[in-house]
Amino acid sequence: MGNSVKRLQQWGGGVAILLLVGALAIQLGGHGYFWRALAATYLQGHATAHIDDASNFAQRVIQAGVDQPWPEDPKKNQKSLDPALLAQLQQHGTAAFLVAHQGAILHEQYFAPYNASSRTNSFSMAKTITTLQVGLAVQQGLISSFDAPITEQIPEYAQDPRGHKATVAQLSAMKSGHDWTENYYLPLNVTTELYFGRDAQDVVLRQGFEREPGSAYEYSSGSTQLLGVFLKRALAAKEPALTLSEHLSRSLWKPMGMSHDAIYTLDRPETEGGMERTYCCIFATAKDYARIGQLFLQDGQWQGQNLIDKAFMERIRKPDLVPFYGHSLWMDWQYKHPFYSLQGHQGQYVIVVPSKQLVVVRVGQFRNKKEKGPNGVIPAEVYRYVDQAVALLE
Repeated sequence: MGNSVKRLQQWGGGVAILLLVGALAIQLGGHGYFWRALAATYLQGHATAHIDDASNFAQRVIQAGVDQPWPEDPKKNQKSLDPALLAQLQQHGTAAFLVAHQGAILHEQYFAPYNASSRTNSFSMAKTITTLQVGLAVQQGLISSFDAPITEQIPEYAQDPRGHKATVAQLSAMKSGHDWTENYYLPLNVTTELYFGRDAQDVVLRQGFEREPGSAYEYSSGSTQLLGVFLKRALAAKEPALTLSEHLSRSLWKPMGMSHDAIYTLDRPETEGGMERTYCCIFATAKDYARIGQLFLQDGQWQGQNLIDKAFMERIRKPDLVPFYGHSLWMDWQYKHPFYSLQGHQGQYVIVVPSKQLVVVRVGQFRNKKEKGPNGVIPAEVYRYVDQAVALLE
């Protein structure tokens, strides 16, 4: 018995030493973000980042102005969702499913504990909003052109043999050649560091360029964060105290009459120079996400005001190097109901179906990413949401 206890004590001591060595290796290897990632995911009951994780990060408010309430279609909620789709929405932890037709709410449904005031994480839908902000900054004379070289604000790449050729538009279209590995589940990798680290600018500027700009498509959160660095510096050059959040408030949130203030999470506290995580993390309500879709549907027009140039809106929703992606937008123009969409991790979607004057919003905890739709890239669930929205009109 005594020998058994001794062996257990030795084994436990050995495990403790291994854990300590592993922890030191993680810390000394520059992967201190691992602990923040662990605390914000597994220790909160999640395997990855989730739609309610704003409290894990420093924040800035994107202020709304005077609310412009959504009109409601006379037939709102008169037709129920297909039972199979409803079951799927419930199975995947959906927070909200909303359909707008011709600028009026046709279907609005929330799933407990969420409601119309719940603000959930956009994840990569923020990429599209960042591209819109860049377009606005061009209109406002803060950026010379959507096709400006990135070295206009990021001189760090002036001597890079490939990087000095890259443009703002190429970052938005995921074809700049910026070196990146997109993975949301590996604990020690550059994407995890970008999300849970404390210096987003440093993370993306550390990366060089692995291929000739414009030569190939590669989806990359790093590209949009680099786009955010460019935009942040362009704003500061004109108005030193102007943050990305304040610019978004002035340019879209207030003019569009968003119903709620939104939240932009930062890489670190404002007092430490925190920066918005422009590739991932705006927290807003389903109805306010729908307004972004409606802005696209209206070619940049809002309440008689030209918020964003129609030519810019047309450009970014056209396929670029690949048929399914434009500039921060996913699309399938060959589907029976052609559509384009904002898309985010775990199934955050704002889908625009121009031929039917529809905007569809789904936000929630999970998605079925493995099952692909007709184009072999976009998840099959997106097509189901489109078909359901069209069916509500029939």
